[in-house]
Amino acid sequence: MQAVAEPLAVDGTRSRVLVVDDEPQILTALEDVLGDEYDVLTASSPVLALRLLETDKNIAVVISDQRMPGMTGDELLALLADLSDATRVMVTGYSEISAVIRAVNSGRIFAYVTKPWQTSDLQMTVKKSVEHFDLMRRLSRERQLLDDLMSNLPDAIYFKDRELRFERINQALAARIDLGEPAHAIGKRLGELGVAAELAEAVEREEAKVVAEARASVNVLSMAESREGRRFYSTTIVPVTAAGTGVQGLVGVSRDVTEREETGRALQRLTHVRTMLGAANAAIVRVKDRDDLIRESCRIAVDDGGLLGSSILLLDRERGMVTSVAAHGRNGIVSKFVDAWTGFGADDEWNRATIVKNHEPVVLNRLRASDTRPWAADVVAKGGQSAALFPLVSDGRLAGLFVLVSAQPHFFDAEEVRLLSELADNIAFALDHVEKRALLDFLAYYDELTNLPKRELLLDRLHQLIAARAARGGELALLLLDVSRFRHVNETLGRLGGDELLVQLSKRLSTIVAEGDTLARVDGNAFAILLTAPGDEASLSTFIEKTLLGTLAEPLTIRGTELRVTVRIGVAVFPGHAAGAEELVRNAEAALASARTVGKHYVLYAPSMNARSGDKLTLEMRLRRALDEQQFLLHFQPKVDLRNGGVVGLEALIRWQDPERGLVPPAQFIPVLEETGLILEVGNWVLDAAAAQYVAWLERGIAAPRIAVNVSAIQLAQADFAELFERVFERHPRARGGLDLELTESVLMDDLAGNIEKLRAVKKAGVHVAIDDFGTGYSSLGYLSRLPLDALKIDRSFVVRMTEDPQEMTIVTTIISLAHSLDLDVVAEGVETGDQARLLRLVRCDQIQGYLVGRPQPASEVVTQFRTSKATWPPPAA
Repeated sequence: MQAVAEPLAVDGTRSRVLVVDDEPQILTALEDVLGDEYDVLTASSPVLALRLLETDKNIAVVISDQRMPGMTGDELLALLADLSDATRVMVTGYSEISAVIRAVNSGRIFAYVTKPWQTSDLQMTVKKSVEHFDLMRRLSRERQLLDDLMSNLPDAIYFKDRELRFERINQALAARIDLGEPAHAIGKRLGELGVAAELAEAVEREEAKVVAEARASVNVLSMAESREGRRFYSTTIVPVTAAGTGVQGLVGVSRDVTEREETGRALQRLTHVRTMLGAANAAIVRVKDRDDLIRESCRIAVDDGGLLGSSILLLDRERGMVTSVAAHGRNGIVSKFVDAWTGFGADDEWNRATIVKNHEPVVLNRLRASDTRPWAADVVAKGGQSAALFPLVSDGRLAGLFVLVSAQPHFFDAEEVRLLSELADNIAFALDHVEKRALLDFLAYYDELTNLPKRELLLDRLHQLIAARAARGGELALLLLDVSRFRHVNETLGRLGGDELLVQLSKRLSTIVAEGDTLARVDGNAFAILLTAPGDEASLSTFIEKTLLGTLAEPLTIRGTELRVTVRIGVAVFPGHAAGAEELVRNAEAALASARTVGKHYVLYAPSMNARSGDKLTLEMRLRRALDEQQFLLHFQPKVDLRNGGVVGLEALIRWQDPERGLVPPAQFIPVLEETGLILEVGNWVLDAAAAQYVAWLERGIAAPRIAVNVSAIQLAQADFAELFERVFERHPRARGGLDLELTESVLMDDLAGNIEKLRAVKKAGVHVAIDDFGTGYSSLGYLSRLPLDALKIDRSFVVRMTEDPQEMTIVTTIISLAHSLDLDVVAEGVETGDQARLLRLVRCDQIQGYLVGRPQPASEVVTQFRTSKATWPPPAA
């Protein structure tokens, strides 16, 4: 006789059924019929049934007789509708069919059974009732997961019907449109909720297109005015379809990308301004004639700076009159403005005092056609949206005006004004023939951003001082300072934020440099301080610890963000550590490298540091020999399917089998490979070796899982990155479809647009792409939706802490939900315990990787695991 599987509840236990009847023999009979398959509870009265259901929320089905003292069955089941999720079934005789009809019509019962019952019919009814209960429970949980996702996401999420009326929105959208409660939107269209008609119409046009064409609209950019100013939103709209019925509505996800868009626009403006600044400075050096210089400066502002018009007005400083004009631009866009300044001495609403007396620029970032000033209305009519005047100052007096007009509103922000003010100063400086040579020297020897001496000028002064000290005696100290994590500042606050940090830092350092000493900027985020009287070692240490580091201890405010700057300092002293300028610099650099390595604030040079540099060179030579002599090998760590324990993938990890030192951990040689560029050759070897191993398994008749390889930023930056895979597949044709690619978020973001194209080409070759260590970098839906991905790997730091920290668990759950919404698989890294695995399985993670399911192993050992992995699944309890 074939065994029949017992009906199980959602949690794996037997389903519970409650039978209510005032006749004991009926209770006994029903218990006999159902007891083999269910946990049967009995109640001899409706009151007892109600008490049971108040305390036990896991009862799946309630079967009640109709005729009972004190309360009929349909009355009892009506009360249960608000008390329990249990499926309700009535048992009744043929004479009471009217009660059944009432109960069905009012939704009180799911099914009924007539007396005398047929055992098979009764069992089938109960089975369907249990299935209905389980289905309702699962739907409830799915609904709760959706509620949690919508509530926790900062993005605005909404559902609409075919008529574009809201069916559901989350709190983020309600807050965005000042709606208060999300429920207020239900059944209404966007224009009925106080949203500007123009914006509402634009949004609904796009939504109507999605419904009509049954095709998603991705990353649609829109702009809205709010109390805080302009806001930009990126919205993805996806049609909701049902089989056989077409589009039933849509779902939209809208992200506030104001910062990104404003930053992008600011960077675009800044790029134009920097281009103009470079071209104008080059013209200052190249052009010798004054009139040619002002004409060329105006042309550069329009042609290279992307402006609509520009003009330089030179003034007769004795009479206060405009004496000559150069202009460039479309349709004479600055002509009426120039006319407004012809009567220079007259009162004018153009803030003359700001320019004439204070020598400060005047900026109008939002010109309107309704402006009463004739020149302003004329500029707007010709396409201008903003304008700025920069004073040309020479010898402390106003020599002229540099007028610029842009087609963009808000073009002239603080950074543009700073750079253009610098350009205006350079033009004024160049126009003064007496100081022209000084300007050229300044541009050659001083840093444009901080106005500090460059490396060349520092070396020149160092040579002179060492020559003088060699003749008369005395010491010098060279301090090289490196700003820690400066790249992180650029990534977080943008290039402008990084520049502002360097400027503020240079001002701080300038306050501690004594007369005769030199502060220089010698590299991107590196400064140097040359001390002409450093004193003994104790005095030098006191200066560094108390004065220098103390000055930098107070936080800096960069673009509204408070930052604390950490520096590493390398120190070398003449004549104790070096006999010449170049040697002193080289030894200070060695001390700085040591400070970075050991994590100290400052390190004084010691001869052993150059020995360590020699060790690194030796290691580089040994690595080159290791590549030539095939000393590298691959270990493989399995990825396991959480549903059945099967190995569904392997990650290839490089190892170095050094004949002298044995197996060398990757952390000891990967950084050197990247520093020396050897990572390109070694990375190519890893890819080829992984493909060869995959084919070798296939040729042995082994159904090998896909193999993932990691790539560095240097590899991805190569122009022929995609072609590399094609060359590998030419050598190993059977490996096509068997390789995966893993790379981190930070690697991708160095050139996002270019990397997207490379990854698309790689995917065409049959390679799957996964983001490694997800959650520790940019973690943005904006770039995730654009990248051609197949999977996300949750960083092990979240997995390790999720069983103790609810916030980490929320992060893991959110990542999984987001990945699945983008149709991506999710792999959890660093899984070490059975509890972690079971929790990840509960929240529907797809795969896990970690010591729980396998350490990195040679190919000969890992093959045994992916052949027999399912036999040990699920993992044992902790």
